Amino acid sequence: MDASFEKNLQKIFQSSTRYTTQIGEYILGSGGKRLRPKLVMLIGRALGISDEKIMPVAYTVELMHTASLLHDDVVDGTAIRRARPTANQVFGDKPALLVGDFISASAIETMCGIDSLDLIRAMVQTIRKMAEGELKELEYAQTFHDRLDVYLDIIYLKTATLFEYCAYAPGVLAGLSDGALDALVTYGRAVGMGFQIVDDIINLAPSQDDNKDPFNDILEGKSTLPLVIIFQENPQVLDSVSRLTEPEKKVQFLAPYITSQVLQESRDIARDHLERARDALRRTGILMPELEQIPDSILAQLERRF
Repeated sequence: MDASFEKNLQKIFQSSTRYTTQIGEYILGSGGKRLRPKLVMLIGRALGISDEKIMPVAYTVELMHTASLLHDDVVDGTAIRRARPTANQVFGDKPALLVGDFISASAIETMCGIDSLDLIRAMVQTIRKMAEGELKELEYAQTFHDRLDVYLDIIYLKTATLFEYCAYAPGVLAGLSDGALDALVTYGRAVGMGFQIVDDIINLAPSQDDNKDPFNDILEGKSTLPLVIIFQENPQVLDSVSRLTEPEKKVQFLAPYITSQVLQESRDIARDHLERARDALRRTGILMPELEQIPDSILAQLERRF
């Protein structure tokens, strides 16, 4: 996204309280791929929607994502994000949570500028799903499990549902047929699922170039896909790690089981989702190389890691 997008996004964070401005500037200063608004803009342009009409949706999805990060970091007790202390570590849990609420409200206000009750309703439903996903993850936190269905449900609710909205909103604004819209939503969902699986693999196969806190998922007691695979193939590992109480000892215990084979199995599942995204995009009839390349760019993050 260009500099004007960042500048206008920063304006949305302005309010009468210093916390909103300070935390907003801190979050925006941490960078980020801006993949969600980029996806909105690419689909919008592919469908012939003007930038003026689609831009509010791009701002909205980035605001929703930012609010979810603030809330997630407080709930999970995350200390590092993108190689910097999280906002809750710098400013405190209460300000971070309240600014997250402020940003969520700003997202709704931004979407009200688009005369579409359908899109506003879908956005509120998306926020609800994201909160449900966080609650479900919290329900299983600190208790490792081997349930693939639970893992997939959590990442759909927490991550992929927002990618769905990134595809759904431009499709509605463009007046796509039901069939084309369904295919476009499938594209968004599959991209989101693949994106999150890859992100979870990276957490357990870190490199020096990552702006992430390695093995944080284990420290927080999250059963991500590689761990689910380990636990399904080695039930005794699940039993043994569940008896440990110190997070650091859990990392030390599980590290030898995070083999290249486990990571490759996880990558194969991510690839399956991203292939579904490619197939769905073809069904929409949209011809845009940038959208076709997004699944490839997500999977490419795993090159030379294992």
